Amino acid sequence: MKKIILIICATIIFIILASFFIVPPIAKSYIENHSKELTHRKITIDRLSCNIFTGSADIESFQMYEEDDVTSFISFDNLHINLNLLGLLTKRIEVESLTLAGAEIAVEQNGETFNFDDIIEFFSSDSTEVESDEPSDWDIIINDIHLDRSYFIYKDLEVGSEWALRDISLYIPGIDLSDVKADMGLEFAFKNGGTLTTNIKYDTDKELYDLRVKINQFHVEPILPYLQQSFNVDSVQGVFSSVLSIKGSTNHIMNFDVNGDLTIHDFSLVDNKGKRVLTFDEVNTTIEKIDLINDKYVFKSLIANNLYTYYEIYKNNSDNITELFKEESEDSTQADTTETLMSITIKDLQIKNANVNYIDNTLPTPFNYTISDITVNAQNFNPDLKNTVTAQAILQNSGRLKLKWIGSAYDISNQNINVSLSNLELKPFSPYSLSLFGFPISDGHLSIQSNNVIVNNMLDGANKINIYNPKLGDKNKDIKAEYNLPVKLGLYVLTDKNGKVDLDLPVTGNVESPDFSYKKIIFKTLGNLLVKVASSPFNALKSNSEEFDNIVIPSPYTASITNEEFAKFAQIGNLYQEKPMLKLTITQEINYDKTIKDYCVNTLKKNYYLTHNKEVAEDIIQNELLLQEKYSSINLSSNEIGAFADSILRANNISFGKKTTNEQKAILLYEKDMETILNQDATERNNKLQTFLNKDQNIPDTSFTIQTNFIKESEGQKGKKNLYTIEWRLDTTEE
Repeated sequence: MKKIILIICATIIFIILASFFIVPPIAKSYIENHSKELTHRKITIDRLSCNIFTGSADIESFQMYEEDDVTSFISFDNLHINLNLLGLLTKRIEVESLTLAGAEIAVEQNGETFNFDDIIEFFSSDSTEVESDEPSDWDIIINDIHLDRSYFIYKDLEVGSEWALRDISLYIPGIDLSDVKADMGLEFAFKNGGTLTTNIKYDTDKELYDLRVKINQFHVEPILPYLQQSFNVDSVQGVFSSVLSIKGSTNHIMNFDVNGDLTIHDFSLVDNKGKRVLTFDEVNTTIEKIDLINDKYVFKSLIANNLYTYYEIYKNNSDNITELFKEESEDSTQADTTETLMSITIKDLQIKNANVNYIDNTLPTPFNYTISDITVNAQNFNPDLKNTVTAQAILQNSGRLKLKWIGSAYDISNQNINVSLSNLELKPFSPYSLSLFGFPISDGHLSIQSNNVIVNNMLDGANKINIYNPKLGDKNKDIKAEYNLPVKLGLYVLTDKNGKVDLDLPVTGNVESPDFSYKKIIFKTLGNLLVKVASSPFNALKSNSEEFDNIVIPSPYTASITNEEFAKFAQIGNLYQEKPMLKLTITQEINYDKTIKDYCVNTLKKNYYLTHNKEVAEDIIQNELLLQEKYSSINLSSNEIGAFADSILRANNISFGKKTTNEQKAILLYEKDMETILNQDATERNNKLQTFLNKDQNIPDTSFTIQTNFIKESEGQKGKKNLYTIEWRLDTTEE
């Protein structure tokens, strides 16, 4: 590589020297007509001038072509040079100053061949002399080098990579090309600020180099055009410094080892919407090894301070990160399946005091949330391997988040994730609550302990949730909620006297299943819990196996309420005292067909007993419970009671058949009368219950309603028990 540089420099110096001693127009014509004989490449020059007295010369619009005589290899707009002509007398070529403007250089490599190999071969074949290791008698020194508005492109055709530098502006105090084996040191002053200092040791025999590079305070604004080739960004700012050691071979430019320190501070990247997409005070990394050929990168440390970024989801479900990237052509997006996977190791990873702004515009009202004071720590981080990463953050100036992740970034089938969240203010999440349930959040704080273990794609997760003082506003009827759940009622019931709600939400499933969704599992579990709590708040609060929302009526054919029923209603009264905003609807559900039959059968037995036991004392007749004891043991199937029923049926001219059962005879005799009595007894039971709840349980009439519902077996309710059902709701709920 160095040899071609020397050849090109020698060619240009030859042109300059020729112009001093030959009339410039003649020299220009001669060089253009005989360039292939002189350099094996076609050369064109627009203008050549010189001043032999001052030792200055100018070349304008210089062009050296590729072997095809069409494609440009090296070109420049203008070269101005001041030469010390007296030095030629002592075999010394000394350039006092050199200014090169608008240079364009295109270097291509394909395997071990370069697009300038033919030039080297041409100059090598010109001489039959054996190459000597002795240094040349000529000294070549170039001082005060200026390079303006220049362009360099390198293409590696074998691997399909391309590196380009545009608008290069450099200043080099001086370089000595006399001895190709000597160490060389260069100093560059960048046009936009900053300096570059280099020192290189080069072994010409082995074609190995050892380069030390120090960049100090380089302002990164000039890289904006490169970024804009792939990203939709408006501006970039920052200051870059580095101290690097680069060792490699000139046989393959991309084959080198790098170690050293890199630092960028005061960095800011602004997207095309005028928003700061990334800023940080400082990012520092210590490189231990970079192997581009094998795609292996080892960093001793990576430390970022005061980093900020934002993530915004738009209504079309796109986001600012996706829109930051420009669309690539179809060819450029084709993946190379044979490409070696990148291997990255960071021995000490630290992110300090980072901040993220999260914005979601897809909700009924926009969600804008800040996560601040983020710290991330990891040792020997490698996405391929099992890592342990810890993180902490503050959520919207209230909640404290702690996270520990153990696993590989490339293997989701085996993970361990522990999350601890405390004192998270819920009100800012009102946009999500509106979208999911239709209710805004007016108050509440949340704490979560979440442990999630994935083994061979099977997730076993536990979420312990504690909510303090949860409050929801009125339901927004204009929003179509994703889930229709009794959230308000469920939270109210689950909130204890200290204002706390404790929930356990387990999560299990196969993470590889296309139907798996952590969110869906959580909300399904939560939804089932809320529905259960809303329909049976007493059992939810008391954890009692008894059924207090369906109270069986043991004797529906009497107007009495048993002690067992009163005891259960008393416990429901206690629940009301704990939750005074609860309202309840009590429905006495009566199986009409079965109860009418029981009423008729008992009336037949009762009349039979009284007819055959006229001597029974008056006080027994007046005591319904005692009288019931007497006739309940009568056998309905006996011939005696059948004959008794027949006599009454004949007396009332009611027809019946030989196969009519005694039960059917009872219904023929008393059904109409019993329907009236059934309604009267049901009403009396309700009145007794109303009085009990009002006076004994101190529940106001406005907090409950008692009603009766007669159900016929023809309506598909065959065998239904007679019972009181309890329906709960909130005093102000709109669910």
